[in-house]
Amino acid sequence: MVRVILNKIDNLNDQLEIKINLIDSPTAKKWKTLLIKSLEQNVPIKKHVSMHGWIMDQSRTLKHIVDEVHYRVDQINNYNFAKRAWELKRKTITKDFNIDLDLSIDKLIENKTFNFDLVNELHDKFVQLEGAKTLDNLVSVSPYFDLATSDIRWHISKINNLAHELFHWGEEYARWNRLGYYNPEMHVHYYNSEHKVEYSEEDNQTFTRRWNHGQVHIGDTTVGKTYWDAFNDRDDHIHNDELEVPKFMTADFHMYFGNTTSQEEDRDYLNQFNKWCYDRKLDDSVKQRIGKPVIGHIDCKASFGTLIQEQINNICNGYNNIHAIIVDNKKSTYEWTIRNEEIDIEQHA
Repeated sequence: MVRVILNKIDNLNDQLEIKINLIDSPTAKKWKTLLIKSLEQNVPIKKHVSMHGWIMDQSRTLKHIVDEVHYRVDQINNYNFAKRAWELKRKTITKDFNIDLDLSIDKLIENKTFNFDLVNELHDKFVQLEGAKTLDNLVSVSPYFDLATSDIRWHISKINNLAHELFHWGEEYARWNRLGYYNPEMHVHYYNSEHKVEYSEEDNQTFTRRWNHGQVHIGDTTVGKTYWDAFNDRDDHIHNDELEVPKFMTADFHMYFGNTTSQEEDRDYLNQFNKWCYDRKLDDSVKQRIGKPVIGHIDCKASFGTLIQEQINNICNGYNNIHAIIVDNKKSTYEWTIRNEEIDIEQHA
């Protein structure tokens, strides 16, 4: 069993424990080994990417996210990249970089319709600032990122995180208005990517397009996006050469608190994905490992005392800080919160 201890940022003593039962599969066993290694070495987690789509959480509203976007954009726009290049006698930059997007709530939401194109444009700005990467080239960075100080690099990285957070918020806002329910998630991502194992044929069968309430799947650390994620994000701005098939499993994992999909929905979604691939002139080689590799399920009755999705989401609202993770007799505690950025800045130095 894996146990995840949550607490509230404004009341760290108020805790909630989530119990996860693992599937008996080779993939789950390999993933558990990677997770234990990360716990033993006290590898820090990325707390700023933990919560996605919790639209009812009043401690992290759309205004909170948008205000932070404005702060990060201002920090980047006020940094003089050209002057820094001149000081270092570099000729790689001759003009400054400016993120010129109207990222107001009024522009993001018009007539209850969320502007996903605007969010994808924001993500494109991040790619331009940091530099496009592939699995074959993870070290290349843009001239802007190369010149940036550690704190500016952190602001650039946050643009990526906030774009994903905005997309998830908008996706669930639209779902709530359309269907009356929403599908939030909790993500655990580690800074250290050294602990990884390449997927093999025996792992392919764990990938599923089906969404089941309470399912736990391995997080994807692909730089850029997988084909499946770009399709789900309706990202028409990303280029084909920035997309990848999932290649490595790590200790990262996601907990899904949303609705269970039907077989008909899964079939329709696959047909839409196939059309998306056809329109992009992609061949069948990109259709490997489509979906998510499931390795466990939350024991909702033991964790929350109920199996009802709406009640579970109401219970979890506000518990938006991952305090500790326990596997068997291994435990790692993460004492800081999203408001303490020293560890993040250090990782981006």
